[in-house]
Amino acid sequence: MPVKRTNHLRTQNHGLAELTATLLLLGLLVITFVAITYMLFSAPQGSPTPVATITGRLVDNNLILEHTGGEPIDLNASVGIAFGSTQLQIQAYDYVDTNTKKDGLWSFGEQVIYPLYMHPEYLESQQIEVMILNNEPASSIMFCSAVIEPLSDLSVEVTVDPQSPVIGTPVTFTITVHNNGNINVSDIKIHFPLPVGFTFIGYTATSGAYDNSTGLWENIDTIQPGESAVLTMTVIVGQVNPDKMTQILILLDGSGSIRKQDLDKIRNGFVTAIGNESIFPQDGYVELTVILFGGNAGQLTCKVVLNPTVVTNETIDSVLSTLNTITTMPGFASTSCGFLLGCDTVTASSIFTTANRHMVLLITDGKASLICNIDGDYDADSPQGMDPDTAAIVARDYLIDQFGMNPMDDEIDVLAVHITDETAYDWFKDEVVWPQPGYFAPPFHTELPLQGFVCNATDWDQFPNVFKNIMTNALNRVKISANIVQASATDPKKVNNNDGVYIVPQSL
Repeated sequence: MPVKRTNHLRTQNHGLAELTATLLLLGLLVITFVAITYMLFSAPQGSPTPVATITGRLVDNNLILEHTGGEPIDLNASVGIAFGSTQLQIQAYDYVDTNTKKDGLWSFGEQVIYPLYMHPEYLESQQIEVMILNNEPASSIMFCSAVIEPLSDLSVEVTVDPQSPVIGTPVTFTITVHNNGNINVSDIKIHFPLPVGFTFIGYTATSGAYDNSTGLWENIDTIQPGESAVLTMTVIVGQVNPDKMTQILILLDGSGSIRKQDLDKIRNGFVTAIGNESIFPQDGYVELTVILFGGNAGQLTCKVVLNPTVVTNETIDSVLSTLNTITTMPGFASTSCGFLLGCDTVTASSIFTTANRHMVLLITDGKASLICNIDGDYDADSPQGMDPDTAAIVARDYLIDQFGMNPMDDEIDVLAVHITDETAYDWFKDEVVWPQPGYFAPPFHTELPLQGFVCNATDWDQFPNVFKNIMTNALNRVKISANIVQASATDPKKVNNNDGVYIVPQSL
């Protein structure tokens, strides 16, 4: 039942109201809730008089505040929301539908809907406070709070030791399910299937049983708030063949700063790594595309060196022969042009689908120098308020969207060679690579979701070895994940219901 809290009403002059709102928001307590009822009052003459009733509820992680009676509230009203250490301030206008915006008022039956899934940490709070600062027709501060039902929040975590095991040796996986909510949760099932080629040895568990034939860990005892259950499993690492098509796009900087002797080292690096079947699979599970970029305004800025080609025992010789004929494109680094041509070339492949795994590797010795807009061609364009670096990021975002990239499978990485501008490293790491946040490698991260990385070669002599390491990591790693597939209570915070790692098995 909603509870009116008239003792919280204050009506001030405009300046004092804003100052009071700020001070109150800083001191708000926190509440978890399923239903909130706000009684908003205004007392311009000093005597409290109710003017509006706002009823709140949670639906699918959305906080819905509905006007259920009284006078309209101006949509310019500020709404303060506080839980835990999180303090938010929104404007009512930004979270209403188009019809509500027409008259600028929050009236009877209309809703302000704020997506709390953007802040899943609210589930870990005990209370929430909401305060509204309404400036029209007179400044007033309105607030109240209400208790909600408890909610569940399970999370799963996977770790592996060692992270780069030798094929034929044991590796240990630890799967931990935590209860971060405030109610008991039972009937939990975790799906943790082993890759084909791995040999199951045995397990121990604090509760429940693991069935290797189904990959299910079930019959787990009820987990109380703040407690956890742990499964530890030992397996023998085997040779794992790819089970998903991977489309690799290499964007190679061929601009004027790349010397002829550098080009020889690039060719050697490509042929040595891609021609090694233990590094680069030749079983039809990898498609390779290579784009060369560089040039001047009014001239060719990029071209396809290797059309999308599925690498097999039958096609490998042709692939290596083509890579051994790469030339340069004198001029400037047209990075955005390379991204656009690469994207359109891969998506035109007969095997392209967003369900494939996608890896993009940008190989360059510096930042972008020319601009290519998304206008249907790959010619250099005039700035028109955009600099070359920004154009490259716009083109990169276009590629991410067209590929339908997801952080569990796909990535954009950078191999930076002989960099003389130190600011380029931060640009690569913080803006170019994907998923963000980026990092410098090696070592290569093993956690999921993925993070884009920047590898550095101080000169072109190092290029072949660095390229080989990148391809080994990208094409020989094995993704292993755990998912919560069943529990007795609904968990609104789905984001932590799955976790995983990948390992890179090493040959003896």
